[in-house]
Amino acid sequence: MEFFWHLVAIIGMTLPNVLGFNLIFGKGKIFHFGPLGVSTVATYATFVTLQVTGNWLLAIVVGLLGSLLISALFAWLSFRLEPDGLGIMTIAMHLALLTVVLNWTGLTRGALGIPKIPRLPYLEELAPFALVVTLIAALWFALLCFLDRGPFGRALEALAEQEWYAEALGIDRVRVHLIAFLLGGVGALLTNLFYVQYVRLAHPNDLTFPFLIFLIMVVVAGKPGSMKGVLSSTILLVLLKEGLRFVPLPIAVLGPLRLILFGIILLTAVYVRRDTLFPVQRTV
Repeated sequence: MEFFWHLVAIIGMTLPNVLGFNLIFGKGKIFHFGPLGVSTVATYATFVTLQVTGNWLLAIVVGLLGSLLISALFAWLSFRLEPDGLGIMTIAMHLALLTVVLNWTGLTRGALGIPKIPRLPYLEELAPFALVVTLIAALWFALLCFLDRGPFGRALEALAEQEWYAEALGIDRVRVHLIAFLLGGVGALLTNLFYVQYVRLAHPNDLTFPFLIFLIMVVVAGKPGSMKGVLSSTILLVLLKEGLRFVPLPIAVLGPLRLILFGIILLTAVYVRRDTLFPVQRTV
């Protein structure tokens, strides 16, 4: 039963970040590879503040402000760079932020991470924790579905299909993209706020490229832009990822094997979804 609640918790914690990234990368077709950069800021802004002050409310507010500021910076870059340049820049910014975390040892403890992270009141037991994160993930999913089916979702899709014509119809690209990036930032905060509590450790190893590959794989496999598809792919791929723990192989073999398997899944998903990932722009 403990493993069941563990799976529920992992799925619930993963969804907010994945759904927010799907809105930007999947729906908006914006080559943004910086969700881990946002996660880095959200994690350390929140839990450094918590370690210094012991105040959960202040820590969450600081984490939210940090997430929104870095997301707004990524949005600003998206207005000024070509798609390929934006993808490279967001990866470079993630690496720069990770370098700061690893080297500012007086504040972040570097590669040692921040241990002994407490959990929010009433969330010490695994079952209540899993139920709370699942409820938050469900509410987040409902909110993004509501936005996706409304004017905002149609405007974001129009900009992805044909930006020039969409702007000619009065769609404000700056406003729409900024909202998408800010929603992605909130999703990153929600995921890392609960994940760090769950493992009781804020560590830079959780903010490296394997998790970025996992995020991209989930979005591509679930059909970019589809909330229900990404929900389904998140559940299935988290079950696969956690199920690999039971494969009777040494850790030194299992780690690379997992990356190879996920790489094959990603390549296959990109090939199958190539028309969705790289749509031909409509002409009039």
